[in-house]
Amino acid sequence: MSGTLDTLMAAWPMLWRAIRSGQLFRPQCDLYPSDESIVAEYDVRIPMPQGHYLTANVFRPGNSGSSPNPTVMCAHPYDNRKIPALKNTPFGGPPAQYRLIPQAGGHPRFSTLTSWESPDPGFWTSAGYNVVNLNLPGFANSGGTPTIFSEDQGQSFREAIQWVSEQPWSDGNIGLCGVSFLCISQYFAAAVPSGQTLPDALKCMIPWEGVSDLYHDLVCRGGVADTGFLNFWWHTEVKECINTPIEAYLDAEEAIPAELLDRHPFYDHFWQSKVPALDHITIPMLVGASFSDHELHTTGTFRAYEKASSNKKWLYTHRNGKWSEFYHPECLALQRRFMDHFLKGIENEFADSPYVRLEVRTDRDTIKEVRKESSWPLPQTQYQSYFLADNELTLSARSNEAVLSYPADSGQASFDRFFDADTELSGYMMAKIWIEVRPTSIHTGIPDDAIVCCYVEKLDKYGNPLRFNGSVGSQTDVLTRGYCRASRRALDPSLSTPWLPVITGDRHQPLNPGDIVPLHIALCPSSTYFEAGEGLRLTLSTNDTVHAPIFNKVTHDNIGRHVIHFGGQFDSYLLVPRIPAVDLS
Repeated sequence: MSGTLDTLMAAWPMLWRAIRSGQLFRPQCDLYPSDESIVAEYDVRIPMPQGHYLTANVFRPGNSGSSPNPTVMCAHPYDNRKIPALKNTPFGGPPAQYRLIPQAGGHPRFSTLTSWESPDPGFWTSAGYNVVNLNLPGFANSGGTPTIFSEDQGQSFREAIQWVSEQPWSDGNIGLCGVSFLCISQYFAAAVPSGQTLPDALKCMIPWEGVSDLYHDLVCRGGVADTGFLNFWWHTEVKECINTPIEAYLDAEEAIPAELLDRHPFYDHFWQSKVPALDHITIPMLVGASFSDHELHTTGTFRAYEKASSNKKWLYTHRNGKWSEFYHPECLALQRRFMDHFLKGIENEFADSPYVRLEVRTDRDTIKEVRKESSWPLPQTQYQSYFLADNELTLSARSNEAVLSYPADSGQASFDRFFDADTELSGYMMAKIWIEVRPTSIHTGIPDDAIVCCYVEKLDKYGNPLRFNGSVGSQTDVLTRGYCRASRRALDPSLSTPWLPVITGDRHQPLNPGDIVPLHIALCPSSTYFEAGEGLRLTLSTNDTVHAPIFNKVTHDNIGRHVIHFGGQFDSYLLVPRIPAVDLS
């Protein structure tokens, strides 16, 4: 019951908005009828070595005759039969999510053969490709044991890839494609564990926005638990698709997703087993990464791009909604050029294109520039430290020590900085904050922890905050954000960089009275342009004050007062990635 209540509380703002706006009955997407010549085969059984079958929908071009074609493939737990063409969606329309989640940046358009977050068979068959939409083990009508974020899913996906490559309608060239979980499943398929081999048929992949470390990206980011999204995801998208008794799932996974943190509060072997070996990915990649999905996929997608070992990997950045961008005609054309080159062997301009497509925004609705870059993070980045002072950020730290405090249950502090010249910030920000917790007469206990929610906003020339697109359709997001729990502040020196701290998550370090400790708060990557006179605001808060619906950070352990130390020996600062202006003279 508590999970249901948590789900309702997390989803209610989005549901109420959908009701008030009428989106519940007018979904924010556009369907087009599928070509009647497309050859569609449903519930195709793919044998697994364990003796069970996985099921797939197979779509083939109708005008190809008996000639084999390359294949675009995806895999997920969402039931591939939930498509408008089979009348298995609400009112025979698009997948239900388009009635609930607002679509930032325009309405996606796809054919009636398209399931949630999957490649559109209407588009790909018209381009001369087969499309295979696979149900992962234990979901929908696939056999096997249901798991999530697991090597078992990766191995099953690879077995299915091998089977597809051997079919008479396949020419033996396969590329992967899909959004969110359909991105994550690609990581596990392509990141082959040591001692195993990748199917020769798997030539390339288009992973579009997906976490790559469940614990650090979502479940306990910065050591701060989130109880909203996983409850919502489980109850609205996953639970109903499991085709075995729930006990089989629990035997494999120990608990439903939202309860896993109770069983495994630290980053242990369980969570590590849910991280694909990204450095084992060697095939060409076209990675779709947004600056807008800060509560969910942004960090994990950039991590996947940076850690993959492929020497042919491209990064497409944007700050729209993930679905509107994935299905946008310009983006589909890019995806096709990628597949044409690596699956069909066509020598097109894609092979020689720069590796990074960078979108720089001035605000939610204004793109300042789209340009090509050679790598990410940008090699020309000049990191600048802005030091905390009395409600402002300064170029140099004050010589004498000072403090600023606020109530730990409902307080915050903000620090502003305005630019005297046009400025671009593209890359990772990081906040280093020295903090102490003190008791108050209101609370009987002595506080031994502190949870800090950290936000960076863009300010116009009058000091008003400007908003950006955010997670799950939010259109009122900040520039970037991050979180940190003081008792989980320990950093992993082998993974951390000066601009991207990585906590270990494997230990508890409570604060003692009088302790003043540094928090290194990782902030999601972003790309933003500031005109002279505009600025930014760093806010440190005890609560998730800039809330994104269906996400729910647990901050009730905050008691007493938070005391921020700066100046003198306490180098509290915000690190920003300045990009020098290009001299066109």
